[in-house]
Amino acid sequence: MKSKVLLASLALLFTAGAMAQDCTFFFPQTQGAQLVKKGYDGKGNLIGVMTYTVDEVGNTPTGIEVEADYIFTNKAGTVIDKGDLDAYCQNGEFFMDMKEVLSNPSFVSDMQSDIAVVDDVINYPSVANSPSGDGQGMYFDDALIRIYSKKNKKDRKNISIYDREYVTTEQVQTPAGTFDCTKVKYKIKSRSPKETIEGYGYEWYAPNIGVVRNEQYNNNNQLQYYTVLEEVK
Repeated sequence: MKSKVLLASLALLFTAGAMAQDCTFFFPQTQGAQLVKKGYDGKGNLIGVMTYTVDEVGNTPTGIEVEADYIFTNKAGTVIDKGDLDAYCQNGEFFMDMKEVLSNPSFVSDMQSDIAVVDDVINYPSVANSPSGDGQGMYFDDALIRIYSKKNKKDRKNISIYDREYVTTEQVQTPAGTFDCTKVKYKIKSRSPKETIEGYGYEWYAPNIGVVRNEQYNNNNQLQYYTVLEEVK
């Protein structure tokens, strides 16, 4: 009986290990590692800086889990928001908090500081694990992020990211280096009591790094905002 239990436990361990190996991690996995991203308006003017620092790295039955601290500042260096985000593997797929949306000035600039976020997690599939092995047929989650002022909860925005789809695999050059990336297109809608903003965007994400570039456009195909990875420390 004991031998059967032991064999079953070993089988479960090997299965968990295989699932962990199958999951491509799209974020740094070294404690103390740091990513610095800068956000610009459509004319190339600096808007803000988002800095992520890996705080904790741990193992789960299905892979690795990472917690990172983030600090979002405006171009003058004033802290707009800070907190933490989680990135992890689950059943062979990678997921991450959507707090990066905070770096978009059209979503948070009019709220200034002292904001709160109720965010969603969103998946980042690996092209190698797609049904065809070339990215076609990959499944992408939708996400909903709620941002509100801690001083006035009626001052709020609900941001939907939806209709995400694989575009291609390509190299992207950034100040932090050149990365082999998966390119994804998505639609985005921001709703508040004052207005509704709609558009679409593209993001490029790379293994062990995450999103290295993000571009957002309005429905007239005009570039509104973009972020780019500046440093990997």
